[in-house]
Amino acid sequence: MKFLFRTIIIAVVAHFALLYFPWWSIAVCGFFAGALFSGSNTSSFFSGFLGIGFLWLIQAFIIHQSSEGLLSDKIAALFTLSNGVYMIIITALIGALVGGFSTLSGLRFRKLFKKERNRGLYR
Repeated sequence: MKFLFRTIIIAVVAHFALLYFPWWSIAVCGFFAGALFSGSNTSSFFSGFLGIGFLWLIQAFIIHQSSEGLLSDKIAALFTLSNGVYMIIITALIGALVGGFSTLSGLRFRKLFKKERNRGLYR
């Protein structure tokens, strides 16, 4: 449940941050979400990965549809790709990686200041 909640919070906050701030504001949103909500390393990474990845996938698809594919096809031609849909996938993947690593960084920053219990001599 925390995974789904953290994923939705990251996507919603990053969406509103992208309206007013540059693209890298998604990293700040992911970092704060990772620092505020505890979890494991993998769940934290994948919540940022999926939240930002789906957000950028949806936004890139909306831009693709509103320009009838002209914009993404021209950008894809610059990168010698055959279709603009590949640009949508690459865009979503880049955003997902930034979101995943920033959320993981926030979690690791939280654990930096957390005291660990003494588990005994032989553990």
